[in-house]
Amino acid sequence: MPKRALVIGRFQPLHHGHLYLFRYALSKAEELVIGIGSSQYCCQPRNPLSAGERMELIVVTLRREGFPMENIAITCIPDTESPEENWGLIVLDRIPRVDVAFSNDPETVRCLREVGIPVENVPFFHRELYEATRIRELILKGDDSWKQLVPKSSLSLLTELDFEGRVRKLGRER
Repeated sequence: MPKRALVIGRFQPLHHGHLYLFRYALSKAEELVIGIGSSQYCCQPRNPLSAGERMELIVVTLRREGFPMENIAITCIPDTESPEENWGLIVLDRIPRVDVAFSNDPETVRCLREVGIPVENVPFFHRELYEATRIRELILKGDDSWKQLVPKSSLSLLTELDFEGRVRKLGRER
């Protein structure tokens, strides 16, 4: 069994599919590094939450869900700012050594493999339901069913952050 695994996501917002991903990775490795991707962006339609808010959301949710926090590290991973930058090297600069990464995103897989990180695909968990873009679209439509797609342990913090109001406001500003 690999010692340490990496997963990267934007978590805009954290949803049940992400919890499935974290559990899956921890079933394959002893420790987990969670990379908060696109960490430099906030307050945009596609990235309504800041990296700090996403980190707090992940920590609060994982604690409430009983995850072994002593085996989990969380770090911020920005996107590249120019075509000359190598995103895989940016990732390496921000994480401890990992033995494997789990991702289904073709660009992430390519960039991580280019810097020598083995990458395995993850079975999707009801992808048609648990997708952050869909959750934000439901909010824009005024459909409260989005609240069933995020962990109950996340909902109170999302409410406190006025995630719903923020998504609506940013959607109007497009």
